[in-house]
Amino acid sequence: QVHKVMAGDTFYFSILRNPIFLLESSYVYYKNMVPAFNRSKDVNEYLASPLKYYREEDYKKNIYAKNIMWFDFGYDNNAEDNKNYTQEVLKDIEQNFHLILIADYFDESMILLKHTLCWDLDDVIYFKLNSRSNDTVQTLTAESRERIKTWCSLDWNLYLHFNQSFWRRIEETIGLEELEKEVNHLRMRQKELMETCLLGQEAVVKTRIKDKTFLPFQSGDANILGYNIRPDLSNKTLKNCQKIITPELQYMSYLYSRQHP
Repeated sequence: QVHKVMAGDTFYFSILRNPIFLLESSYVYYKNMVPAFNRSKDVNEYLASPLKYYREEDYKKNIYAKNIMWFDFGYDNNAEDNKNYTQEVLKDIEQNFHLILIADYFDESMILLKHTLCWDLDDVIYFKLNSRSNDTVQTLTAESRERIKTWCSLDWNLYLHFNQSFWRRIEETIGLEELEKEVNHLRMRQKELMETCLLGQEAVVKTRIKDKTFLPFQSGDANILGYNIRPDLSNKTLKNCQKIITPELQYMSYLYSRQHP
């Protein structure tokens, strides 16, 4: 359906995250919204016996509880994991997307995106958004980590496949030595911008965000961090800094207002 409304030369890309970290994060973010999570005490209890809490008839509410990335690509997250089916879907995704990035290697992903689209370094500079305070991270047991690979096996196969193709593409287009140099440049530029833009040069918990315009949506049991901008900035610098710290929902509203004035 997207192809029908986009130009023929549109560049399609997406990003994946290690399902082990993704499920723990999803559990905390959507604890109160997902029945399978809400019925369990914590993520390890859920993973010890997921079928005790996960009911397929609630699949519309439970999408975050099993194979969420598979679902996001438009496929059945409750499908049986067999080799033919999995290979067919992976091939389908490869045909529809020009590039798949890896969130666990976000800086490296930004450099690959920069090269692929012939962008400048400042086009891919970012501050981390939608992250949470460490006290809301639940520690997965070794058993839980292994269970995720089985419970979310479609996501696990998806991640393994595109993690391999990600590094293969880096070696073919950039090279590991050049990648390391460019990642260091990105991090240096990011540090410069944090010093320019941010009061305290770091993310803060929700209660310490001064301008509530930039307060991120607070989801589940997570304490989503945000930023405070320095008060002594010129108008031009202030605008650039505000853009880079704007949470996703507020940025979506901004883009919508630009598209539909």
